[in-house]
Amino acid sequence: SPLATLASAGADQQLTVDTTVGGVQLTAFDAATNYVYVNVQDQAARVTFDGSAPTTTNGHVFAAGYQELWSVALAEAAKFIRDNGTDAVVHATPLK
Repeated sequence: SPLATLASAGADQQLTVDTTVGGVQLTAFDAATNYVYVNVQDQAARVTFDGSAPTTTNGHVFAAGYQELWSVALAEAAKFIRDNGTDAVVHATPLK
């Protein structure tokens, strides 16, 4: 597994994704962070990376269970909004 070779670069973040206008974002990561392992838990979420606000019609839909290794720049640019009537949770682990 490629994750086995990556070391922790600080504390995990857990983000509640609700209907906040403009979306919610992860907070800035430690300077040692190069990658962020992202997992969408429980419910689907919409996400944008281009600075636009995610809405019910704008953004990529990530289903519950989505997991991927992102660059730190992509993780810090991501804006999330829930995709249905229930809040989602995004868990992020910073890695060197």
